[in-house]
Amino acid sequence: MADFTYELGDDGVAIITWDLPGKSMNVLSLEGSALLDSFIDKALADDAVKGVVLTSGKDSFAAGMDLNVLAGLREGSENPAQAIFDFTMNGHGMMRKIERAGMDPKTNKGGKPIVAALPGTTLGIGLELALACHHIIAAENPKARIGLPEIMVGLFPGGGGTTRLVRKMGAMAASPHLLEGKTYEPAKAKSAGLIDEVVPADELLARAKEWVLNATDADIVKPWDQKGYKMPGGTPYHPAGFMTFVGAAAMVHGRTQGVYPAAKALLSAAYEGALVPFDTALKIEARWFTHVLMNPSSSAMIRSLFV
Repeated sequence: MADFTYELGDDGVAIITWDLPGKSMNVLSLEGSALLDSFIDKALADDAVKGVVLTSGKDSFAAGMDLNVLAGLREGSENPAQAIFDFTMNGHGMMRKIERAGMDPKTNKGGKPIVAALPGTTLGIGLELALACHHIIAAENPKARIGLPEIMVGLFPGGGGTTRLVRKMGAMAASPHLLEGKTYEPAKAKSAGLIDEVVPADELLARAKEWVLNATDADIVKPWDQKGYKMPGGTPYHPAGFMTFVGAAAMVHGRTQGVYPAAKALLSAAYEGALVPFDTALKIEARWFTHVLMNPSSSAMIRSLFV
């Protein structure tokens, strides 16, 4: 069986279901990423498809990235830094494809709505994938956890999560999610601004389809792709934004004493990315993510925990 399946309903909504064989939770593999990318291409190219629901065949959505893949890229490549950077940028390309959804680059019209329907726990790359979608709906599930805990395993969100979250809510509001790796049950994740809706579990798929079929062009354009976008709380050049980054830098140094490179790299990616256009910010994020993965202390931490 494949990691993802694709089904087009009579209503014109394509359902892409993530269900990694033989595992209790989904993790994103190289093969799975390529298959998902091909299914997104298929949906965007098919005139019969009105929109897409991305969901899971399990009780949870995703536990994150398959960290064995990251370890393999570092240890099994002639040029590991380039391999990691290319892998990360390929992921950014797929996420950006989801985000832009075939819309006209000049008018921001004509795209296909893509919604993430989360049945349960959604962590790491799972949430980064959802953040690239146009709407995020989670099922009521007090045991589920939603967040970006990568910092807890010596990494930081390098699949676009750092760039998107800072632009979505501003550096100050994004800090606890990124720098502390906090996770939340669905209702609190909604209150925190990480997701958009929480519905009863038995209504999840129906509500996701309803949103897709009723979404307008304006509903699927991300704020950072609109003219006149201003980052919440200000960029680092703005006085309020500057103080946020100064405070975050002090917090990172105080907690890590410079020992753990991921927190410093995360802050650098967020700061530098806030100064440039979105697509350039993704490249900066990928560069810092590569830097962290190439650091011996981070790779040792990943191996000790997961490999």
